[in-house]
Amino acid sequence: MTTTAPLGDVRRLGSAGDRLWTEAFSVASRISGVAGLALDTAFRTSLLPELPALRHRERARLLHGAARALCAMHALRVRVTGALPAPPFVIVANHVSYLDPIILASLTPCTAIAKQEIGGWPIIGDRARELGVLLVDRARPESGARVLRSALRALRHGVPVLNFPEGSTTRGEKVLPFRKGIFGIARIAGVPVVPAAVTYDAPELCWAGDDTFLPHYLRLSRRREARASITFGPPLGEHGGAADVAARARAVILHLLSL
Repeated sequence: MTTTAPLGDVRRLGSAGDRLWTEAFSVASRISGVAGLALDTAFRTSLLPELPALRHRERARLLHGAARALCAMHALRVRVTGALPAPPFVIVANHVSYLDPIILASLTPCTAIAKQEIGGWPIIGDRARELGVLLVDRARPESGARVLRSALRALRHGVPVLNFPEGSTTRGEKVLPFRKGIFGIARIAGVPVVPAAVTYDAPELCWAGDDTFLPHYLRLSRRREARASITFGPPLGEHGGAADVAARARAVILHLLSL
């Protein structure tokens, strides 16, 4: 005896199959795109000028272009409120995902401070170093001092610096206390600090705790699109010490997140 599935079940199975194929194609095309971008970046960074000032600025321009390409590739739609001052400046933001620096770097040429572990990620780590991303081992004070000196050089060459002074990601339910190092560097360089509040339309875009990168990235790549909001607060000047400016920047970000 032959049986047939109800028409509704057949349509549901067909729809589920189409969705799986669409997601698989999306993941494959985005991974392929990232690999192609990595190769292009490796070639472009091999041609960087030797003069330090030009090298810093060209790296910042290439990082900006790569971040814009990654946002387009993964359909990351960003709504921006507020504006950035003329460079150089320091951007400080709350930190909820590895997407944060990509999105913020897509808005302006800059260099970024990131955790040392990123340097060990396949493909991404080498490209990050070539693009001038400053990798810090927070367990080693000498590493932090080295990175802050590099950030100061970038600022003095006219390149904005992006930093996440919480030192770790959260799921967006809180903002951790800010480390004050980058605020001291901003004072030495005589540049403003720009607070930035980062939010996403979906909680699963946050990356914190015991989440591992690859499964999270594959889930991101299956999404048709993702949406983020960046709100820039007013630039903060040199009034007060590093700890005072850090507290003020954190207060501004908390206020922006509550709006």
